[in-house]
Amino acid sequence: MKCLARLIVLLGVAVIAGGCSSMPARNPVPLDQAYRAQVFPGVPAVRAWAGSFSDQFEEDLVESVRQEMRTLPQHGAIQAPIINILALSGGAEYGAFGAGFMNGWTRSGNRPVFKFVTGISAGALIAPFAFLGPAYDPVLKEGFTTIGPRNIYQKRGLSALWSDSLLDSAPLAALIEKYITDDVIRAVANAHRRGRRLYIGTANLDADRLVVWNIGAIATSGRPGALELIRKIILASSSIPVTFPPVLINVTVDGKSYDEMHVDGGVKAQLFLTAATINMMQVRGKLGLKVTPEESTKLYVVRNATVGPEPEPVPRKLNSIMGRSLTQLLKSQARSDLERVHHFAHQQGFGFYWIAIPKEYKPQHKDSFNTLEMNRLFKTGYDLGLKKNPWRGEPPAIGQR
Repeated sequence: MKCLARLIVLLGVAVIAGGCSSMPARNPVPLDQAYRAQVFPGVPAVRAWAGSFSDQFEEDLVESVRQEMRTLPQHGAIQAPIINILALSGGAEYGAFGAGFMNGWTRSGNRPVFKFVTGISAGALIAPFAFLGPAYDPVLKEGFTTIGPRNIYQKRGLSALWSDSLLDSAPLAALIEKYITDDVIRAVANAHRRGRRLYIGTANLDADRLVVWNIGAIATSGRPGALELIRKIILASSSIPVTFPPVLINVTVDGKSYDEMHVDGGVKAQLFLTAATINMMQVRGKLGLKVTPEESTKLYVVRNATVGPEPEPVPRKLNSIMGRSLTQLLKSQARSDLERVHHFAHQQGFGFYWIAIPKEYKPQHKDSFNTLEMNRLFKTGYDLGLKKNPWRGEPPAIGQR
């Protein structure tokens, strides 16, 4: 985070030099048409605005239950299948904690199969493999314990003054291309057809909205460019604005081509649950499913950071003050998101369980994406995942660590 703060200080210089910018011109969607923009015209439920009702997403949710029911044995009365939901937060290199936790959770023998998985920022990098299950645990381990800064970014030098970011994220894009393969997307598509759903969030800077992408709907669309789009979505969700370049996604409105600017979903939320205001229990009722207390929905949240105060003296330096302020801002946002998701779960009658990096954890290396530090984070998550019951039930109280 301190490294990130030093980079952001350069933003002031970049702004001064902004008049010299030579970036290619954009073709943004007219603002009054933003809600009508489509990535794959004719393919429903590809994406939705977070916090706004989506009839397509609700219908897709109903269909997901039908798909799942077709895979289950029928014994008289229709029983609602148990629903397990996993929400993975942002956290940059601290995503190694979540990757380790998933590995440890598998080893404990207590890890369930998830009907829904959501990921944002670092969580977007974990989500596809957490969604696909324990067979992909080695991919998570490799992806978060063998990399360093060179695998995430390249320094631009003076060219940053006429660019759209301080760093070049080409190495991160190559890393995503390495791991998000045709085979992975086929596996996501197969899981989608069985009624499971994978959602990833990005921030649409033009529309000032969090966009939630239904990755399985894209994977099953059969459209050319589906794999490339999914890679772009994951890259966008992980692209810290100013530090990394934004990702332009091509869309159409009434047959005309435009582009949208997407960045790290953490700009809008550190974690999310659903893409729209959908009452899952009500949907299950509409399907005529029998719901009993023993078959309640369970929501698991993995917070790839700490949640409580971390007091330390701050040097009277610009980068130190900026870095400390940014860290506290993101932590406050994460706590609010955790409380919001808990409130939603309580309203819906879901079981609510969450974890975060333990307060006892103290980083030994301050530079971002340090390989040794990420291995420590992975081990911390792994050890926590091995425990019989590592979960907390209520969001942290103010001041709680």
